[in-house]
Amino acid sequence: MKYSTTLLLASILAAPAFAADAQIGDKERIDQLLEQNRMLSAQNARLAEQCERPKTKEEAFALCMQAARGDKGAMATESVSANCRLLLK
Repeated sequence: MKYSTTLLLASILAAPAFAADAQIGDKERIDQLLEQNRMLSAQNARLAEQCERPKTKEEAFALCMQAARGDKGAMATESVSANCRLLLK
């Protein structure tokens, strides 16, 4: 029941977005996609610059701990955290 309710709600919320996409012309859609591509390319350039920049041990540890926070299980988070601590040594 919960799944079907969620699916129904999602379809109701998405319907106006699909209708809006159908109403815009090809030129507008292409312009939107070009703008989105430009923004994503700029973001990729920023991320590549961050990756290439040398990091201190503290920065590497902080990034590692942020990644550990994304894990689902407590044991996985603890395991990744233990490996992050090795970066400080």
